[in-house]
Amino acid sequence: MTWAVAGRNRPHRPAPLASRPDRRTLRTACAAVLAALVFGALLPGDPLTAVGAVVVIPLALGAPVAALSVLVAVTVLVPFEVQDQFSLVGGSGRPGLLLVDVLMLLGMCRVAWLVLSRRLALDRPLLVAAAVTLVLAVALAWGIARGADVSEAGHETRRVMLGVGAFVLAWPVVRDKAARRRLEGALIALGLALGLWGLVQWGFSIDYTSSADVGIRRGVDLTSAGRGSLQGGLYAYPVAVTLAWAALVSGRLRSVPVRWLLAAVVCLNAVCLWLTYERTFWVATAVACATVVVMSGAQARRNAAKWVPVGAVSLLLSLAVLAPGEIRTALERVLSVNRLEIDESYSYRVIESQVVLEEIRGRPLTGSGFGATVTWGKEDTFAPLTTPFIHNGYLWLAWKIGVPAAVFVVAVIVAAVLRRGAPGEDPRLHVLRVGSRASLLSLLLTTMTFPAFNTLGVTAVTGLLVAVCFCGRDDVASAGPPPVPGGGAPEQTRPRAGPG
Repeated sequence: MTWAVAGRNRPHRPAPLASRPDRRTLRTACAAVLAALVFGALLPGDPLTAVGAVVVIPLALGAPVAALSVLVAVTVLVPFEVQDQFSLVGGSGRPGLLLVDVLMLLGMCRVAWLVLSRRLALDRPLLVAAAVTLVLAVALAWGIARGADVSEAGHETRRVMLGVGAFVLAWPVVRDKAARRRLEGALIALGLALGLWGLVQWGFSIDYTSSADVGIRRGVDLTSAGRGSLQGGLYAYPVAVTLAWAALVSGRLRSVPVRWLLAAVVCLNAVCLWLTYERTFWVATAVACATVVVMSGAQARRNAAKWVPVGAVSLLLSLAVLAPGEIRTALERVLSVNRLEIDESYSYRVIESQVVLEEIRGRPLTGSGFGATVTWGKEDTFAPLTTPFIHNGYLWLAWKIGVPAAVFVVAVIVAAVLRRGAPGEDPRLHVLRVGSRASLLSLLLTTMTFPAFNTLGVTAVTGLLVAVCFCGRDDVASAGPPPVPGGGAPEQTRPRAGPG
């Protein structure tokens, strides 16, 4: 009896750590069991896919930062045709699940479990993500119901859905300071890999593929001697340049090796961006970098004034020595803006946009659904063709999912661009937020002439950038049960009184 009373009078303290269930060990065990079951089921028919499942399942359930990093890296660097060869369901040219699809779905299940177990709040951004997911599901069903090709409808849904999935996976990561630091390191590594991958494509003249996400497309329109334009990584180069540039000009970096790595990211990806010969991407990147300088303050303006001339002269001298013909091609490409009347790519975009506008007017509310196609051409100019693709990303989105839903999706991204951090937030989060806002601005600009909403190589990146922009100052994903009001220990960890 005395012991019981004394126990009641003692201050409430959490039970020793060793007595609590080890959630990490439990998650690891569950992931291992699930991976083993899937491996056994797939091994007889598809050994390579079975091995991939063994890697993907523990990664998605037990290593959120690594899972998010792999999702972004694979979609940015690995051509779709290569990913399609290792699909878990279906196969090349048939509806199926890619390994990144499985990684995304399992990661979303993990976040759902965090919400259900009250270790992550079901806040407004997650509710918006759920609403966008519902819109995409309806557009997929509507497209198939209207007779769209199931494979094409699935591919289009996947490309957009990867953006939503990456946002959901990134949400608990960017809200945790330690996890965010690891993610920053992964992004630097990805930026270096992206720049080197672009130079490898150019140096070895890798052929342009049918998926249009890797290789060198021969010739450069409206130039006299263009060798070709670099296409692999096209949408990601502006993002890599902008994020690294934001960190460099911020003046907050104290580590010399990190500064050199970021400078390498800027230089490598700037060269690759040059070799794309895409004027829209050049302008969008310049606007994004200027926006970074404006948002980052006086110190950033001083750093930019010091390093921009040095970087520009260094880039020009390097190209003059290593590839003098590329300077001439770039100059001719810039001057070609005055020759739009003979620019086939401009005429192409105008005609296809006019046709799609008619489709939008026919179904402004519901859209035509994913997988919908249009047939168009121009006498003596373009042969008639039927395609589910157009270059203007905004018109593509309104055509597929309807004007109200398209406005909603675009408004979410615009809100992310306009969102400012709270005063006194973590300086590193502030730098990452500035770079993410400017990067999203560059993507919104390029979407006017390129379908960024429908490109596998950038939708996951977009979701990650949006998550960073919406992250609050004091948001931290809880690793344990919610605290009890009044500061006491959670109810399940309070010591119980002895028998009385």
